[in-house]
Amino acid sequence: MGEARDPEIDALLAAARVDFAGRLPAKVAEIEVLVIREDWQGARLAAHKLRGSAATYGFAVVGTTTAALEEELLLAAVSAPDANARARIAELSRKARAAADLAVTGPP
Repeated sequence: MGEARDPEIDALLAAARVDFAGRLPAKVAEIEVLVIREDWQGARLAAHKLRGSAATYGFAVVGTTTAALEEELLLAAVSAPDANARARIAELSRKARAAADLAVTGPP
């Protein structure tokens, strides 16, 4: 049998999730700025952090998108990404931004 959940803890977790959701667009924008600056290592680290925290807070699309972005950026850490990798990074960035915006605003 499952234990009864504490409503106060549930409320705290819900508030933390809402707070995190509100910061998602800025976190994705930070990655985008690092990519524009071609700071591949910085962008990879930011994507790695967001990957884990998004998954923890239940934002699966942001988590999986930034996981893929991290993997693309990890490859770029050795040398500058080629045109195909840059296109994939841009695509993943757009997807992460859309998912982050949706986390804040909710579905239309």
